Amino acid sequence: MKFTRWIIVIGLLAGLIFGLHSYKTSLQAAASAQAASMPEPSATVDAVKAQSINFQKHVQVSGEVQAFKYIQLNNELAGVITKLNAPSGSIVEKGQVLLELDHRDENARLIAAKAALTLNEQTHARYIKLQQNNEISAEQVDKALAAVNIAKSDIAVLSTAISKKQLIAPFKGRIAIHTLEVGQYLDKNSYVFSLVGIHDYTWIDFHLPQLYQELTVGSKIQVTPMNQTTSYSAEIIAVDPQLSKQSRHLKYRAQIASKELLLKPNTLVTVHAPIAKQQRLTSVPDLAIKRDSLGTYVFLLNKDDNGDYRAQQTKVELGERQGDTVMILTGLTPGQLIASKGAFKLFPGMKVYIANDNSAQ
Repeated sequence: MKFTRWIIVIGLLAGLIFGLHSYKTSLQAAASAQAASMPEPSATVDAVKAQSINFQKHVQVSGEVQAFKYIQLNNELAGVITKLNAPSGSIVEKGQVLLELDHRDENARLIAAKAALTLNEQTHARYIKLQQNNEISAEQVDKALAAVNIAKSDIAVLSTAISKKQLIAPFKGRIAIHTLEVGQYLDKNSYVFSLVGIHDYTWIDFHLPQLYQELTVGSKIQVTPMNQTTSYSAEIIAVDPQLSKQSRHLKYRAQIASKELLLKPNTLVTVHAPIAKQQRLTSVPDLAIKRDSLGTYVFLLNKDDNGDYRAQQTKVELGERQGDTVMILTGLTPGQLIASKGAFKLFPGMKVYIANDNSAQ
């Protein structure tokens, strides 16, 4: 009886195992059939060819527009303003009288000094004739000559005082805003107004740290005004002969034609200055770069035996970034076709369809 029971149990177990194996085999067959009927995983991406470009590393610093000429005008002598020929913001010419203080007292004394000079010159002339006839001593002639020179000195002093009560434009420029009025009294050595020179060129000063190679006169930089996207080319015209003691920076001055870029003095601008020699490098869009903890990669797109594109992951060394473009130092050569937009979806060996077919030409 026991032997028969064991035979029955073993038979049941064998039947159960056989049934399970058959069921598993049928599931695997169904899965294989389903997999065979499904298409191969693939992705559609944009593709570009790696480009070879001339690249020069730049640094971005702040710059400041400087006036071609600038002067603060002060009056040397005190007085009341009698003439004002310098409206705020107006353009004045070199030699133009901008402001004149009351000098009526000096004018009156100047008339007297000129009259004294005339009289002394006449006296001196008569004394010379008398001396020629031995009718007068040489001492009297010398005194008459001294009187002439003293009169000339008085005239010079008064003329100088009058000129010091006139402010004359030393160069062509634009008058700064002021609040002066005719009849206003100015004490001596008072600030009157400022004059900003007008020139065909705009000057831009900027500083670079000493760790960068010194730029030479004639080098080109790019200048971008604040709140603008357009850059303008400027030429370096001067390099400071020494570093700043406080910051260890070197000062440069660049110029640009005012008709191309006219900015007011003290305006802040962004300066893009070259700090390395120009190189020929391979560039790709930033979208083409795959980054992970093991490094940076791009996906090359190569055709297989069936003419389909396949993704090949290639490690690259990145250089500088310029806008949306990244420089490739190693790992890629110009002309190779790579995935750009949509590259994040790819894995090695994956079948790829190119959305912009013209890139593959």
